[in-house]
Amino acid sequence: MVRGQNPVTPRSACPHCHENIAWHDNIPVLSWILLCGKCRSCSKPISVLYPIVELLTALVFTLLWLYIPHVYFFSYAFFFSALIVSIRSDIETMLISRFVTLFLVPVGFFLSALGFLPITMIQSILGALAGYFSLYLFAKLFEWFTGKKGMGQGDLDLLAFIGSFIGPLGCWFVITIGSIIGSIWGISSILFLKKSKSTKIPFGPFLALGAISYVFLQDTVLQWLLS
Repeated sequence: MVRGQNPVTPRSACPHCHENIAWHDNIPVLSWILLCGKCRSCSKPISVLYPIVELLTALVFTLLWLYIPHVYFFSYAFFFSALIVSIRSDIETMLISRFVTLFLVPVGFFLSALGFLPITMIQSILGALAGYFSLYLFAKLFEWFTGKKGMGQGDLDLLAFIGSFIGPLGCWFVITIGSIIGSIWGISSILFLKKSKSTKIPFGPFLALGAISYVFLQDTVLQWLLS
């Protein structure tokens, strides 16, 4: 979606030599391991992001089936799928397609109105607004104080989408957790990976992982806030 390619055709191909990948070389995780992370045709490395995303997908869908009421399964499966796409594209390209964020906000409104999410439609709408404008305000303040852009439009769209599925309280949790994890990652990159302080770090994956965490921990978060 980010690159304007058709997700269905043509067949999967090596990003280096563009040779079509045979079915037996396209088995999630297993094929990457058997090929030692290299293309069979040109022997150039295939990104480790492929098996990581495949394992993440298997993990979150398994946890979703085991621990979330089945009435919400379809809604959260849809939500997680869009978040995983956002994680993958933001890490590789520093871009997030609006097809998996802003354009799906009405889906959150619709599913909440039908009772397929554990929030009301009003909470869904407030969550989308809170998600977008909280990051918008932060981005503007950062730009005003530093003269630099600290956050991309894709992050604002992503948090609006997240808010439409988990509400305003969820947005607060996601921003908090995402900021903490992002800060730890940024500091670690500078100290251990010798990255420059000016190196751009994609914020979308931290927001997405925070949202996934909230879905599984929301009852605990609510109990903690009300205790």
